Parts: sequence; C-alpha cells; structure tokens
Amino acid sequence: MAITSFNLVTKAPRWGIRHLQVLFLFTAGTLIVAQRMNMSVAIVALTNANSSNPSYPEYYLTEKEKSYTLSSPFWGSCLTQLMSGYLSSRFGAKLLLLVIMVVTSLISIATPMVLAWGGWQLLFGVRFVQGLVMGGMWPCLYTHLAKWCPKREANRLGGVMATGLDVGTILGFAMSGILAASPLGWPSSFYIPGYFGIVWSLFWIRYGANTPSESKFISLAERKHIELALEKAQGNKGGDSPPVPWLQILTSPPFIVLALCKMSQACSFYTLMQQIPRYIHGIFRYSIAVNALFSALPFVVMLMSSYGFIFLTEYLTRNKEISLPILRKTINSFASWIPAVALVTLSYVSEKNVVGSMCCMVAAVAAISGQAIGSSLNHVDLSPNFAGLLFGISNTLMSAAGVVSPIVIGLTVTNESDRSQWRVVFLGISVILFVGNLMYVIFGQMTVQAWNGSKPPAETTPQTESPPEEEVPVEKFNYF
Repeated sequence: MAITSFNLVTKAPRWGIRHLQVLFLFTAGTLIVAQRMNMSVAIVALTNANSSNPSYPEYYLTEKEKSYTLSSPFWGSCLTQLMSGYLSSRFGAKLLLLVIMVVTSLISIATPMVLAWGGWQLLFGVRFVQGLVMGGMWPCLYTHLAKWCPKREANRLGGVMATGLDVGTILGFAMSGILAASPLGWPSSFYIPGYFGIVWSLFWIRYGANTPSESKFISLAERKHIELALEKAQGNKGGDSPPVPWLQILTSPPFIVLALCKMSQACSFYTLMQQIPRYIHGIFRYSIAVNALFSALPFVVMLMSSYGFIFLTEYLTRNKEISLPILRKTINSFASWIPAVALVTLSYVSEKNVVGSMCCMVAAVAAISGQAIGSSLNHVDLSPNFAGLLFGISNTLMSAAGVVSPIVIGLTVTNESDRSQWRVVFLGISVILFVGNLMYVIFGQMTVQAWNGSKPPAETTPQTESPPEEEVPVEKFNYF
C-alpha cells in the first residue's frame, strides 16, 4: 500500500538534521575565527605584561613585527582557498572540515610554547601554517550549506551560519582580554578555543554528513524535502558532479564583480578586526581588560544586527513582492556605504570624544553584518554546484586583503597615538568600500549561470507551491 507524499514531504520537520548541520557550521566558524582573532588582543598583553597579568612572560615586538604577526594567518589562507573549494565541491566537506578543525586547534594550543621557543619568527611561521589550514574552512562552510539548504531557507540558514564568524570575533576579543587579565594569563586565550575545537571534532565525526542521503539520523520526510528542493533549484537529477568550468568561471562578469566587491569589504572588515585593539590602546590607553571589552562591543552589536537582517530578509521574501537582485543589492549597499560614512566620520571625531569614536566603530561594524545576505550568499545564487569553489576564489582575494591590510597599516601608522595617521587608513578604506559596492550594484547578478552545469527548470508555479508528488511507502516514515 502506498500513499502520496504531498503533505509529508512538504511539511518536513520544523527542526531537523539540516538545522543541526547549520549549527555545526555556526560553531566551526565561531571556534576557528576565535583562534585567529585572539592574537589581536593577546599581542597587546604579551608585549605589555603590566597591562594584563605580569606573572606571565613579556616579549618585545616592533610595530612591523606586530603587523607581520597579525597578518601571518592571512598569508597562509591565501594559498588554500581555491584547493579547498575544489575538494569540498567534488568530494564533500565533512572530512576536510574535520582535518581543518583538529589541526588548527592543536596549533592554537601549541602557540604559547612556540613563542617561547622561537620568538616572533617561529610564531610567524606557525601562524602561517595555521592560516594555511584555516583558509580551507570558508569554502567548506558554503559547500556544506549548499548541500543541505533548500533555496527557500538559504537566507535564514545561511545568515545564521555566517553569524558564527561574528560570535568568534566577539569571543576572540572579549575572552582573550578577560583570560589575559585572569590568573590563567594570556596563554589561556590560545588554550581554551583549541580545546573546544577538539571537542567539536568528536561531535562532528558522529553527526556530520556530506549530504542528506549520507546522514544516519535524518528522517525520510526531511531528506525528500531537501533533495526535491535542491533538484528544483539546480535542475540536477543526481549522478556525478559536472566538470569544473574553470574558464567560464574566471571570465564570468557577475562573478568577477562579486569577487571584487568581497575584496573591498574584506579590506574594511579585516582592518577593523585586527586594528581596533591597537587603535583603542594607542588613542585611549585603556587597560587590556577594558580594551578587550571595548574592542568586542562593535561585534556584539554586529551579531544582533546580523539577526536583524535575517528577520528582515525573511519578512520581505515572504510578505512582500521584492526581487532577489533588489534585496541583495540594497542590503549590500547598506553593508558597504554605511561603514564608509562611519569611518570618514571617525577620522575627524576628536580624540577626547570616546563615545563618538565608539559609536562610529559600532556603526561601521554593525552595518557590515549585512554583507552575509547581501553578497556572500550570491555565490550560491550564481552556482549551487560550485558554491564552495566560487567562495574559495573570492575568499583568496579577501585573504590577500587580510595580508596587505596590516602591512600597509604598519607602514602608515608608525605611532599608534597619532590620530592623523589613522585618518589616512580610514579614508582609504572608505573609498575602496564605495567603489566596490558601486560595481556590484551596477553589474551584479543573482541568477544561476549557464556554466553551473545544469540550468534550473523554468518556473511555472509560484515559489510557495509544493514539489511534485511522489509515491512513498507509508512504512518508511518512522520518526522515532
């Protein structure tokens, strides 16, 4: 006896294994970003013991050596983005993401010993290797999301996943400062996220899965719901993955514009992530604990605004007739041009106006949160089959911005207390943000490209209608 799966397939569990996968991606981003960002605060503590816990060793680093140390993970991540995007697109993200988490966590745990043994030169080398490994995470996140996320849920689930990066930044700043001032000292800011990464890996081995069909815990209803939705969006009925159309990707105008836009946003975001603790220390001279909390504040607001963008996007797509291009470009404009205005304002606020300066930094960072929906998910729009690879290419350029940014700032800001030197940095970033988003607004596209491997079928029914009916044996629907 058989029954149609019309209701059972379309009414998949409200909370299911797909949400667990997104939770894994969220926490992976949180832990790896925390392991990378902890150095932004820890470097203040380890070079100035009196600002934190004087019971732990202090190391002398010049401003250039600090800049090289902060940029070292980005040097490495430039080299692995493309390879990770290709491997995750072809073979899935589970094993690759597991290796990434284990290796970067072990390196994080070893960081204090490395500094003691070999000074900043060995620290640079080890952090470079850590960056090599970390760089592979970003394409994995979007590859895995594309395999598990129906198009109708992409903005919501993708936005939630992206906020893990915000949480990681907050923890990297706030937790590092608090731990550095505690009896555990600055080394604990590397130990704690490293140990949590090992614990994450154990759960990922058990519950992670490349695709719904590989999961041991998913219900048949949820699996059908995801697979039918992805088939409808991609026009892909299964089989082997299509060959990678390298030439078409690298010469695709919509993708080139997207990559340049992401690079412009990376210039602002990485500069703020890396340099806010230095800026606050140089201009306001706060203790390490106060510095860490002030540095984390913009990213706390960023996290809240990220969920605001998610709810706004969900409301607009469900209740208003708004096209995806207008939605993406409007939100991305907010995420690029508001920070540009805020940084220009910050350049001219009096150094005695702490509240005004913090408001500018909070506004700049909070608005950046919109780029996850405004442009990051555009990789999935252009090519669901190669979303991880596309993100690997664009994130290689973004990592290059992470390399160049601290070096340029190290050459420009030779005196952390000189407001005029910081002004040059902030005004330059504002110009880059404006131009990058202007190109995206004019030339960006939000449709699946022909080189994706298979064009989606023509839409003949509204998006809210159910997938086609399918015969499913009733006895297979066992949820318990």
